[in-house]
This record gives sequence, C-alpha cells and structure tokens, in this order.
Amino acid sequence: MGDVPEARRGAPARGAARPAEVPGHLPGEAAADLSTLRSHNLGIVLRMLRDHGTLTRKDIEHATGMVPASVTNLVADLAARGLVRDQRGGFGEARGRGRPRVTVEQVPDRVLGLAVRIERARLTAELHSSAGLLLDSSSRTVTHGWGQPGDVAEAIAALIARAATLADAHGGILLACTVTVPGPVGSDNRIADTLEFGWGHLDLVGLIRAAGAPEQLRLDVVSDSCAAALAEHWVLPRPRPGVTVLVGTGSGPSLVGGVVADGRILAGGRGYAGAVGHITVDWRGRSCECGSIGCVSTYVGPDALLASARLTDLAHMAGRAAALDELRARLDRGEKRALDVALRAGDILGAALRSAYDVVNPSTVVLGGYLAGLRRWLEPGIQMQLAPRSEKLAPVTIESGRLGSRAGMVGAARHGLQPVFDDPTIVPALRTDDAAVG
Repeated sequence: MGDVPEARRGAPARGAARPAEVPGHLPGEAAADLSTLRSHNLGIVLRMLRDHGTLTRKDIEHATGMVPASVTNLVADLAARGLVRDQRGGFGEARGRGRPRVTVEQVPDRVLGLAVRIERARLTAELHSSAGLLLDSSSRTVTHGWGQPGDVAEAIAALIARAATLADAHGGILLACTVTVPGPVGSDNRIADTLEFGWGHLDLVGLIRAAGAPEQLRLDVVSDSCAAALAEHWVLPRPRPGVTVLVGTGSGPSLVGGVVADGRILAGGRGYAGAVGHITVDWRGRSCECGSIGCVSTYVGPDALLASARLTDLAHMAGRAAALDELRARLDRGEKRALDVALRAGDILGAALRSAYDVVNPSTVVLGGYLAGLRRWLEPGIQMQLAPRSEKLAPVTIESGRLGSRAGMVGAARHGLQPVFDDPTIVPALRTDDAAVG
C-alpha cells in the first residue's frame, strides 16, 4: 500500500480486523486498508476460493481478519456477478445441531479463457474456465513462412469467435485469449526474433484485432516456456509465495524455461526475462543460436545431449523423442557413456542455476519436458553446484514437471484469467433473468 500515509499504514479497513494466525484455519491475505478499493477485498475472497476450494464464511473471516458483515457483503457481491454460489452440504455445523453446512464455492464456468499455441503448421486451442476446467479443445491448419505470419491472425480470430459462442452457451463470458509462441515476447506484446518462425518484432495482437477479434477481449502473447513455468508452479504439491524456475520445457532443439515470482510470470522490465537456457556457462564455449557463446542450452539442450550420447543418427531416423527414450533406457541399464553424459549435464545445469540462484533466489527448480525423466541423474550435480550458496542461505527443492507438453497451454489460460482474481469487478453483474436461472 505504497500510497498510504505513514501514520495510517496498516490500519484495518472499516468492517475489517487485523488478520491473526488462527490454528487450524487457512492462511489468508490482509484485508484492504482505507485507501484500497473494494475490488481488493473481492479479489482476496475469490483467490481463496480458487486456491482452497469450498470454504465457509467463517473460514474466510478467520483467514482474513474481516468481520462477518464484510464477508457476507463481499460474497453477495461476487454472487451477483455470477462468480460464486452457496453450496449446502452435510449436517452438523458446530454452532447449530442439525443445521446444513453452507459453504461458498467458485462458479466453475462463469469466466473463461482461451489459450492458443502457434506451431509450424497448425494452431492448437483450449478453452479453460477460471476454476481450471478444460471445456473444449480444437486445432486449425495454418500456413505461414519465414518472417511472414500468413493466415495465423485470421485463424486465431476464428478460434476466438468459436470460443465466445461456447462461452455464451455455458452462460459465461470469454475474458481473455492468450497466444503462446516458441520464443521471447516483449512487454509490448510484440514477438521478438522468434528463431523458429523468423517473426522479428511482429505485432500479432494488432493483426488479430484487425482480423475481427473484439476490442474488449484481453489479448496477450507470451513465450510458451514462460507460460509452462506458470502452470508447473501452480501444480507443485504446495505452491506458495516465492520464486520457481522451470528448465527443460519445449519440443525444439534448445533448452528453454521460465521464472515465476509469487505466482506470476517474471517478465522483467521489457518482457524478456526467464531465458534460463541462455545463461552463460562458458564464455569461450560453443556458439548458440541466440547469437551468444557458451549458453547452457548448447550443452544441456536435447540435441546437445543426444550428440554427446552418440544418438544423433537415431534422432534423425526415429525422431528426437525416440532418441531421448533410448538415452533414458541406457541410463536405466547403467551404460557408462550415458551416465557420463547425464552426470556432466547435471554439473553444467547446476552451474547455470547457481547464477540464477544469486539473481532471483528460487525456492524451487522444476525440471520439465525431456529433463523430467532425467532428474534422477541430473539432481546430484545440480545440488552439488548449488550447495555453496544454498547450504549457507536457503535450500532449493528440485521437482519434476507434471504437465508435460500441456504445460504451456494450461499456463497461458491461467495467465489470461488472472485479472478477474485481481479485480472481480471487471465481471458485470448477472442480468435478473440469468440470476433467476442460476
């Protein structure tokens, strides 16, 4: 609350109390102070329901420190917008024997987000609800050349129109469309030098708008790897405030990743943060496709690992995925060359993550994509390289990615839907007839 006068900082809002640690209850966020809009408290309640499922009003009171009247009013406001509803469960509330237990839950399909992934010859689209439900998936064939977007914008506009129709059929609204690309994207939504497509600083959002996408629809373009990092963060066993670094996602020849800070993509000042694969590990080393020298991707990227394991020919004949499966099989058999390759890769990756540790201080590192299946052999080297810092300062947990190739789509949808959890008032109130039906 940086704009609150010093003398009034920390003062509870009217109708709210200071939150306290209550044994046996959920942790919550502090209620809004006098200078904060009502949307702040609405967002607190909606985020609690997103993260914890159904809750009683008493749960919300204890977690936030707000008084019963405030919670009742906030829940009523969210219900009027169609975002939450009461759910009557079993009997036996402590304060009234035989009285049905009334909880509050998020309405799963009131607000929807579309995620679209651009690939070489097709678009893949998924329609997600704010509760994380996959409601629909589809794909379209597209044609685009090096440096030319072709019919991509028109195809995305058509997918948006289809999603809006489906949202209306669910009685919901399409809030956002988030497009993912295999490369860096600036904070201005321009695709910056996508190596796979050659789209240098392309204003794809402008092209999609020109193709017919509604002006009121939130449109974003994000790096697929950053979106994947966001998704993997939220499916960790205990996602919590802090920094998560994802490495190893993607299906291309390079090592890519992303960084998530406090549950949001860490984009940096101009939008290009999170390029973990381009941390320098040898300034006199191998040339990287990014134009630099000695990037970790040139040593730990999938093609680099397969070359070191002498599996390049198999990758050409059977595909990269089959060759990586063979590498894992050789590791399981304990073959010396495969073990040497994996152990060296762990050391190199650990050296890169040690640099990341000193810059963003991650609490968790997720090995996604092709690295997830190699964690057993990579983790010793990673932890050994991190030890000089992590043992003195704070430990780092190493996790395996859980979402595989779907991580980018799941993260894109979550990124697009975040505004409703920041400010639920962007969702209009239900019409009277809609409310009656609900």
